[in-house]
Amino acid sequence: MGLVYEIHKYQQDDFQYVVARTNKYSENKVKNDVERMNGMLNESLKTMGIKYVFVISDTADSLYKERKKKNSY
Repeated sequence: MGLVYEIHKYQQDDFQYVVARTNKYSENKVKNDVERMNGMLNESLKTMGIKYVFVISDTADSLYKERKKKNSY
């Protein structure tokens, strides 16, 4: 199916959650969105260590299989 681009939210070095996941838009578009989102954070959020990170994941099929495997434990 192809690569999946994700935006993850972190607080300090701790992963919080996946903000967005897409294979519809280009890598550059998603990277630009991450930069824009980080630019919109106010100083108090930056002080708390909030940041958004661009991530390239495997195909959606492998994500589904991994999720299914985790849920089966």
